[in-house]
Amino acid sequence: MIEEINPHHFYNQFEPHVPQSNDRIFMLKEDQAAMMTGRDGLDFPRLAELMLSSAETETLIFLFKIDEEAYFLYEKPIDFPFLHWFPISQFRQLKPNYLAMAGITAVQLQCWRQSHRFCGVCGQPLQDSKRERARVCPHCGRIEYPQIAPCVITALIDRHQNKLLVVQGHSTGRRMALIAGYVEIGETLEQAAAREIAEEVGLRVKHLRYYGSQPWAFSSTQMMAFVGELEGSPQFTLQAEEIAAARWMSPDEISVNPDPFSIGHQMIEHFRQGRL
Repeated sequence: MIEEINPHHFYNQFEPHVPQSNDRIFMLKEDQAAMMTGRDGLDFPRLAELMLSSAETETLIFLFKIDEEAYFLYEKPIDFPFLHWFPISQFRQLKPNYLAMAGITAVQLQCWRQSHRFCGVCGQPLQDSKRERARVCPHCGRIEYPQIAPCVITALIDRHQNKLLVVQGHSTGRRMALIAGYVEIGETLEQAAAREIAEEVGLRVKHLRYYGSQPWAFSSTQMMAFVGELEGSPQFTLQAEEIAAARWMSPDEISVNPDPFSIGHQMIEHFRQGRL
């Protein structure tokens, strides 16, 4: 999955960091990221390659580190002949994985910063905290942290037929997916999983068990995955505004996926292998 970057290590601790010439710089505009082509494929530019002035360098926003390299955000995109702008959706195919992980996490943090420019209480401009990853209102003291929305995703299995329910959402095109949705106020993760299944396909689930989790920066969510068994009839009724199509699939009908990008695709592959 995208966050599996061994042998590299992702360090998201907030710490004061002076930009170094070899640090990578993110520049984002209109859902595109500035990248360059190197010997090993696409990469993000280094500070030394951008030739920023001292004043411009002081405006760089520290994001995180991978191994000993720091990654920064520059919020005033500039063009160079060696830079090309790629849609951030390309991060799904970016290799090695640690660059993809860095890219989507940078996008998540930039989106949070853009949507938290002003205080929601008094309307004053927010400032960066000096001691943690947060936006602070200097007028009323309100603190805004990066938003992470809890989301459940469930592999629903009909044990009598040994089939997995896969769906296609209107936004996912032809890609196979599992039933997923945001956790609502006042419900447990298990209740959210059962509710989403009932709402989207009109089915009931039993014997829910926790599978794992994955940070999903594309939508600023934390995916929490479950495996559940069908209770009752397998006849489904689609929620038309959410689900374009659904199908019960046996392991032999599922194509091999040697490198699942998401936890949902990993569960589909594990079902194909007989591991769910």
